[in-house]
Amino acid sequence: MSNTSPVLSVIVRKFRETQRDAANEVLGRFELALKAQPGFIEVRHNVPSSESAGTFATVISFATLEDLIAWEQSSTRRDIVEELAQYIEGEVVKNRLWDLDSLLGGLGATHAPKKWKTVSVLTFWVLVVGACLGWIADQISPDFPAGYPRMVVLLICNILLNSYFFLPRSMALLRKLEEKYGATSSA
Repeated sequence: MSNTSPVLSVIVRKFRETQRDAANEVLGRFELALKAQPGFIEVRHNVPSSESAGTFATVISFATLEDLIAWEQSSTRRDIVEELAQYIEGEVVKNRLWDLDSLLGGLGATHAPKKWKTVSVLTFWVLVVGACLGWIADQISPDFPAGYPRMVVLLICNILLNSYFFLPRSMALLRKLEEKYGATSSA
């Protein structure tokens, strides 16, 4: 996860119907406190409908996970949450969502590698891992049947190693190198 990736906090709760106006007043103060918090981007509340059975969702976005954690540990938030708790009916469900750019398919600020880079790295690893697997198979079991069965086993191993180990790590390393040397050359 990137330290500069936006983060969401999603809170789902149900307020007592008879105390919704008082809860809305506290939520107004909650929003004002949020706006004063460093790293705060936006807060959105849904309007409970008959389909949601009065369930109320709040989505808060922060610039980084550190900003969200600072908010969650603040005394201001703690005081407001304690006050808000008296109006809540049932359980409060809270989740954090981070690395949103990967969820959005690279539409955000995260660097998405160009296809030719991915293809180049993958081609390199397919050739290297394939040659190594062939050599290892010859050393371990020279009597292993040649032809189709051997090719299938080696191909499956090659695909698994590249998909889950070599390609992700190589692309992460390439991204770090681009960030490191791209940032110093543009400065």
